[in-house]
Amino acid sequence: MKLAAVNKARYLAIIELDELNIKGTVRLSDCVAPIAERYKFDVFPQNAEDFDLENKGVKFESGKDGDLTIDSLVLYNGAIYVDTFASTADSQRILVEMLEWGSKTFGLSYSEGMIRKCAYISQVLFYTDFPLLVEASPALKKLAQKTSSITEGLFGGLVYEPLNLSVGHDPMARKHGIASFYIQHRINTLFAENKYFSEAPLPTDQHIKFLEEFEADVLESLK
Repeated sequence: MKLAAVNKARYLAIIELDELNIKGTVRLSDCVAPIAERYKFDVFPQNAEDFDLENKGVKFESGKDGDLTIDSLVLYNGAIYVDTFASTADSQRILVEMLEWGSKTFGLSYSEGMIRKCAYISQVLFYTDFPLLVEASPALKKLAQKTSSITEGLFGGLVYEPLNLSVGHDPMARKHGIASFYIQHRINTLFAENKYFSEAPLPTDQHIKFLEEFEADVLESLK
């Protein structure tokens, strides 16, 4: 497996904004300009409609933390997340450092350990040296071959292959679902390129590790 890119690395802290303003002295609108300046955000809230904490979130986009690009910082009433193109570990570090800086600069009531719940979204592109999805399941491979035997005669030369695979939880088991772990062919690329997109609700390093292990398991099954 060869990693091609990290498309998204999101760290989401589940915390109510009111907990960060226990003294009631901080206005979000007063924090916008200093945040935009410190992190060099190209896009940040400027109008009243940009302060929709309940639905759309308050968004800062295209910023920098040193040499690292911050794709977005988004605040909701009950959560804050940071997206980077590096890793969820970097996204987490940035958010925690933002809150520590906000504590000193604005008087936020943030302290270590306040973030008790969090979530991750990791999206990556990668290549393999063999058709991963074709070989992942003998049963799916057989189904694709049987389908191809019919469609080739009807439509001329169309060869079917497994398009994607995923694992996820029973959606009825949780009110607010957690993202699935899935792998699919990268859109706008030929199957023969063996280029894949994957998303998982995991830290980036764990996501990549599981993909490497999955590839190894598939190869082992072919022996």
